[in-house]
Amino acid sequence: MKTHRLIALLAAILLIASLAACNRSIPGSKKSVTTTPEGGAAAAPTTGATDVLEQIYLFATQTAMATQGLTTGVPPAQTNPEGTPGAPVSSGGNIPQPSLPPQQPLPTAKPVIAAPPATPGLPSSYTLQKSEFPYCIARRFDVDPGELLRMNGLTSYSVYHSGMVLRIPQSGRGFPGNRALRPHPATYNVRPGDTLFSIACIFGDVDPNMIAYVNNIPVNTRLEVGQLLNIP
Repeated sequence: MKTHRLIALLAAILLIASLAACNRSIPGSKKSVTTTPEGGAAAAPTTGATDVLEQIYLFATQTAMATQGLTTGVPPAQTNPEGTPGAPVSSGGNIPQPSLPPQQPLPTAKPVIAAPPATPGLPSSYTLQKSEFPYCIARRFDVDPGELLRMNGLTSYSVYHSGMVLRIPQSGRGFPGNRALRPHPATYNVRPGDTLFSIACIFGDVDPNMIAYVNNIPVNTRLEVGQLLNIP
Protein backbone atom coordinates (compact mmCIF):
# COMPACT_ATOMS: atom_id res chain seq x y z
CA MET A 1 0.00 0.00 0.00
CA LYS A 2 2.82 2.37 0.84
CA THR A 3 4.51 1.44 -2.43
CA HIS A 4 1.47 2.46 -4.46
CA ARG A 5 1.30 5.83 -2.67
CA LEU A 6 4.99 6.47 -3.38
CA ILE A 7 4.55 5.68 -7.09
CA ALA A 8 1.52 7.97 -7.30
CA LEU A 9 3.46 10.79 -5.63
CA LEU A 10 6.37 10.50 -8.08
CA ALA A 11 3.97 10.48 -11.03
CA ALA A 12 2.33 13.66 -9.73
CA ILE A 13 5.69 15.40 -9.40
CA LEU A 14 6.69 14.45 -12.98
CA LEU A 15 3.30 15.64 -14.26
CA ILE A 16 3.65 19.01 -12.53
CA ALA A 17 7.20 19.45 -13.93
CA SER A 18 6.06 18.63 -17.49
CA LEU A 19 3.12 21.00 -17.25
CA ALA A 20 5.42 23.76 -16.02
CA ALA A 21 7.68 23.19 -19.01
CA CYS A 22 4.80 23.27 -21.49
CA ASN A 23 3.14 26.38 -19.99
CA ARG A 24 6.28 28.52 -19.38
CA SER A 25 6.28 32.11 -20.51
CA ILE A 26 7.68 32.97 -23.93
CA PRO A 27 10.84 35.09 -23.66
CA GLY A 28 10.18 38.71 -24.42
CA SER A 29 6.39 38.54 -23.87
CA LYS A 30 4.65 40.42 -21.03
CA LYS A 31 2.11 37.70 -20.20
CA SER A 32 2.96 34.51 -18.43
CA VAL A 33 0.76 31.42 -18.39
CA THR A 34 0.26 29.56 -15.11
CA THR A 35 -1.53 26.35 -14.47
CA THR A 36 -4.08 25.88 -11.77
CA PRO A 37 -4.64 22.51 -10.19
CA GLU A 38 -8.04 21.11 -9.54
CA GLY A 39 -9.82 22.98 -6.79
CA GLY A 40 -9.03 26.52 -8.18
CA ALA A 41 -5.96 27.25 -6.10
CA ALA A 42 -2.99 28.60 -8.06
CA ALA A 43 0.06 26.47 -7.90
CA ALA A 44 3.26 28.04 -6.64
CA PRO A 45 5.65 28.95 -9.53
CA THR A 46 8.64 26.76 -9.97
CA THR A 47 11.27 29.48 -10.25
CA GLY A 48 14.37 27.30 -10.44
CA ALA A 49 13.00 24.99 -13.15
CA THR A 50 11.73 27.93 -15.23
CA ASP A 51 15.15 29.69 -15.19
CA VAL A 52 16.91 26.54 -16.33
CA LEU A 53 14.39 25.91 -19.09
CA GLU A 54 14.52 29.51 -20.29
CA GLN A 55 18.31 29.38 -20.53
CA ILE A 56 18.04 26.14 -22.50
CA TYR A 57 15.39 27.77 -24.74
CA LEU A 58 17.46 30.89 -25.40
CA PHE A 59 20.53 28.83 -26.23
CA ALA A 60 18.53 26.63 -28.61
CA THR A 61 16.88 29.67 -30.25
CA GLN A 62 20.19 31.48 -30.86
CA THR A 63 21.75 28.28 -32.18
CA ALA A 64 18.89 27.77 -34.64
CA MET A 65 19.02 31.38 -35.87
CA ALA A 66 22.78 31.21 -36.36
CA THR A 67 22.53 28.05 -38.46
CA GLN A 68 19.82 29.70 -40.65
CA GLY A 69 21.96 32.82 -41.30
CA LEU A 70 19.73 35.13 -39.22
CA THR A 71 21.00 37.95 -37.02
CA THR A 72 20.28 38.45 -33.37
CA GLY A 73 19.89 42.23 -33.57
CA VAL A 74 23.62 43.14 -33.32
CA PRO A 75 24.91 44.69 -36.60
CA PRO A 76 28.04 43.00 -38.01
CA ALA A 77 31.26 44.95 -38.27
CA GLN A 78 31.75 46.56 -41.68
CA THR A 79 34.82 45.70 -43.70
CA ASN A 80 36.44 47.42 -46.62
CA PRO A 81 37.16 45.60 -49.92
CA GLU A 82 40.54 44.52 -48.55
CA GLY A 83 38.91 42.94 -45.51
CA THR A 84 40.14 45.38 -42.88
CA PRO A 85 37.60 45.59 -40.03
CA GLY A 86 36.24 48.98 -39.10
CA ALA A 87 37.07 50.71 -42.42
CA PRO A 88 34.13 52.27 -44.29
CA VAL A 89 32.75 50.31 -47.22
CA SER A 90 32.84 52.14 -50.52
CA SER A 91 29.40 52.80 -51.98
CA GLY A 92 30.65 52.32 -55.52
CA GLY A 93 33.14 53.75 -58.02
CA ASN A 94 36.87 53.87 -57.75
CA ILE A 95 38.60 53.76 -54.40
CA PRO A 96 40.37 57.13 -53.88
CA GLN A 97 44.12 56.83 -54.07
CA PRO A 98 46.51 58.96 -52.00
CA SER A 99 47.98 61.87 -53.94
CA LEU A 100 51.69 61.70 -54.71
CA PRO A 101 54.02 64.72 -54.59
CA PRO A 102 54.89 66.13 -58.02
CA GLN A 103 58.07 64.76 -59.49
CA GLN A 104 60.89 67.18 -60.04
CA PRO A 105 62.18 67.31 -63.65
CA LEU A 106 65.53 65.67 -64.14
CA PRO A 107 68.38 68.04 -65.00
CA THR A 108 69.16 68.00 -68.69
CA ALA A 109 72.72 67.41 -69.74
CA LYS A 110 74.49 70.17 -71.60
CA PRO A 111 74.45 69.29 -75.31
CA VAL A 112 77.80 68.55 -76.87
CA ILE A 113 78.44 70.90 -79.75
CA ALA A 114 80.36 69.40 -82.60
CA ALA A 115 82.47 72.22 -83.95
CA PRO A 116 83.46 72.06 -87.61
CA PRO A 117 86.92 70.61 -88.14
CA ALA A 118 89.88 72.70 -89.12
CA THR A 119 90.03 73.77 -92.75
CA PRO A 120 91.44 70.74 -94.55
CA GLY A 121 94.47 71.29 -96.75
CA LEU A 122 95.00 74.61 -98.48
CA PRO A 123 91.78 76.32 -99.65
CA SER A 124 91.73 78.22 -102.90
CA SER A 125 89.91 81.16 -101.31
CA TYR A 126 88.95 82.46 -97.89
CA THR A 127 86.40 85.03 -96.65
CA LEU A 128 87.76 87.39 -94.00
CA GLN A 129 85.88 87.55 -90.70
CA LYS A 130 85.77 90.44 -88.21
CA SER A 131 89.25 91.40 -86.90
CA GLU A 132 91.09 89.18 -89.44
CA PHE A 133 93.70 90.48 -91.91
CA PRO A 134 95.86 89.07 -94.75
CA TYR A 135 99.01 88.50 -92.66
CA CYS A 136 96.92 86.52 -90.16
CA ILE A 137 95.60 84.34 -92.99
CA ALA A 138 99.12 83.90 -94.41
CA ARG A 139 100.34 82.58 -91.03
CA ARG A 140 97.30 80.29 -90.58
CA PHE A 141 97.60 78.65 -94.02
CA ASP A 142 101.43 78.87 -94.17
CA VAL A 143 101.65 80.87 -97.39
CA ASP A 144 103.92 83.75 -98.45
CA PRO A 145 102.25 87.01 -97.35
CA GLY A 146 103.75 89.05 -100.23
CA GLU A 147 102.39 86.60 -102.81
CA LEU A 148 98.99 86.70 -101.07
CA LEU A 149 98.85 90.51 -101.33
CA ARG A 150 99.93 90.60 -104.99
CA MET A 151 97.35 87.98 -106.03
CA ASN A 152 94.58 90.08 -104.47
CA GLY A 153 95.87 93.53 -105.62
CA LEU A 154 96.56 94.64 -102.06
CA THR A 155 99.40 96.39 -100.26
CA SER A 156 100.38 96.77 -96.63
CA TYR A 157 98.40 100.01 -96.51
CA SER A 158 95.17 98.64 -97.93
CA VAL A 159 91.97 98.65 -95.90
CA TYR A 160 90.58 95.22 -95.07
CA HIS A 161 87.04 94.42 -93.98
CA SER A 162 85.00 91.42 -93.00
CA GLY A 163 83.41 89.69 -95.98
CA MET A 164 86.38 90.35 -98.25
CA VAL A 165 87.25 87.23 -100.28
CA LEU A 166 90.96 86.50 -100.63
CA ARG A 167 92.54 84.20 -103.19
CA ILE A 168 95.03 81.84 -101.51
CA PRO A 169 98.35 81.16 -103.32
CA GLN A 170 98.97 77.55 -104.31
CA SER A 171 102.67 77.88 -105.21
CA GLY A 172 103.84 76.11 -102.09
CA ARG A 173 106.02 78.91 -100.77
CA GLY A 174 105.52 78.99 -96.99
CA PHE A 175 105.44 81.77 -94.47
CA PRO A 176 108.91 83.20 -93.80
CA GLY A 177 109.86 82.96 -90.13
CA ASN A 178 107.93 81.60 -87.16
CA ARG A 179 104.17 81.32 -87.80
CA ALA A 180 103.23 81.27 -84.09
CA LEU A 181 103.00 84.67 -82.42
CA ARG A 182 102.48 83.19 -78.92
CA PRO A 183 103.32 79.81 -77.38
CA HIS A 184 100.48 77.33 -77.06
CA PRO A 185 98.66 75.26 -75.90
CA ALA A 186 97.65 77.90 -73.39
CA THR A 187 94.63 79.64 -71.89
CA TYR A 188 93.23 83.02 -72.86
CA ASN A 189 90.97 85.50 -71.03
CA VAL A 190 88.48 87.08 -73.41
CA ARG A 191 88.74 90.84 -73.82
CA PRO A 192 86.09 93.27 -75.13
CA GLY A 193 85.46 92.82 -78.87
CA ASP A 194 87.18 89.41 -79.09
CA THR A 195 85.91 86.64 -81.34
CA LEU A 196 87.31 83.20 -81.95
CA PHE A 197 88.63 84.47 -85.31
CA SER A 198 90.45 87.44 -83.78
CA ILE A 199 91.88 85.24 -80.98
CA ALA A 200 93.19 82.80 -83.60
CA CYS A 201 95.00 85.69 -85.27
CA ILE A 202 96.58 86.66 -81.92
CA PHE A 203 98.21 83.21 -81.73
CA GLY A 204 99.03 83.18 -85.47
CA ASP A 205 98.89 79.57 -86.60
CA VAL A 206 95.74 78.44 -84.74
CA ASP A 207 92.53 77.64 -86.61
CA PRO A 208 89.41 79.24 -84.98
CA ASN A 209 87.45 76.03 -85.63
CA MET A 210 89.89 74.13 -83.42
CA ILE A 211 89.50 76.69 -80.59
CA ALA A 212 85.72 76.21 -80.81
CA TYR A 213 86.15 72.42 -80.78
CA VAL A 214 88.34 72.18 -77.64
CA ASN A 215 86.01 74.57 -75.74
CA ASN A 216 82.80 72.86 -76.93
CA ILE A 217 81.24 76.08 -78.26
CA PRO A 218 80.04 77.19 -81.73
CA VAL A 219 82.64 78.96 -83.80
CA ASN A 220 80.38 82.03 -84.13
CA THR A 221 79.46 82.13 -80.42
CA ARG A 222 79.33 85.47 -78.63
CA LEU A 223 82.10 85.52 -76.07
CA GLU A 224 81.84 87.09 -72.62
CA VAL A 225 84.51 89.40 -71.21
CA GLY A 226 86.71 87.45 -68.80
CA GLN A 227 85.72 84.06 -70.25
CA LEU A 228 88.62 81.58 -70.07
CA LEU A 229 89.33 79.69 -73.29
CA ASN A 230 91.67 76.78 -73.92
CA ILE A 231 93.97 77.32 -76.89
CA PRO A 232 95.15 74.10 -78.62
